[in-house]
Amino acid sequence: MMSTTSETSVMDQIIDRAIEQNPHSSNLLKAFGPILTKQRQLSASIAMPKMDYSCIDKEKLRAGVSVIQQMNLFSPDDPFNEIALSLISAVKEGMPKLAAELDRLSELIQKGKLRLAEYFEEKSGGENKMKEHWGNDLKVSPSNATFLLSLVARVVLERRRKESTTVLGVFEWEKGYCPVCGEFPSIALIEEEGGKRFLHCSSCGQDWRFTRVICPYCEKEAQQEMDYFYVENKTQESAFVCDQCKKYLVTLYRAGRLHARDMDISAISLVHLDMIMQEKGYEPMVVCAWNVLK
Repeated sequence: MMSTTSETSVMDQIIDRAIEQNPHSSNLLKAFGPILTKQRQLSASIAMPKMDYSCIDKEKLRAGVSVIQQMNLFSPDDPFNEIALSLISAVKEGMPKLAAELDRLSELIQKGKLRLAEYFEEKSGGENKMKEHWGNDLKVSPSNATFLLSLVARVVLERRRKESTTVLGVFEWEKGYCPVCGEFPSIALIEEEGGKRFLHCSSCGQDWRFTRVICPYCEKEAQQEMDYFYVENKTQESAFVCDQCKKYLVTLYRAGRLHARDMDISAISLVHLDMIMQEKGYEPMVVCAWNVLK
């Protein structure tokens, strides 16, 4: 297994290379770099309760029922507080302007006033009432608290994704949303050899193959209503667009495997495409912390 120091070094190299290739995204990459690095470290190393994945039915997966629809991937015993407090230091490093608010969140978590486990228990519908409580009673920004919780969720879901897919082995999946957590992709990768398209989920880190002639979001299969938008002189970067659902998906073309890649870093580095497509009236297939630009 790669050491934490080695993982950090590799992530630093990936981020530096992304900044060199897309300098216009440098501020975002520098802001999210420490966060993504810490998330990867925590997902790989933090102690978490064991889960029983024997209930996952491959036939249901083949029918489009994701893992999270078949079982709860969050446990009340998950170390939510520990993960959040570790991530707060990384967020402060990348986003120092949020330091005061993050210190307030840290204090509330340590005093037991901001109960993260309850949020994940209520995630099926009661989270709006909790956000009102945060703003009215705890005097914290619901958007900042939700942002932190989304970062915590990624750590937990990434671990559960690795564990569940290891247990499952090879399985069939033909949907445009993630087979593990059910979210739509944040970025696609098209291999130079064979032209295969792979979708990436920023919520749990899962990658899966999906046909190039169908829109992942609305499943429209009509070549003439789908297109790829390119920026001049950037032939390895594009945005897949569907004129039926008005969604887009930033897309990267990979020529060889010379360098290590982190798909979330790649998605952030293509934020210029997000800006262009949103100005044209399209919406991303999934909302990420870095691609909401209005």
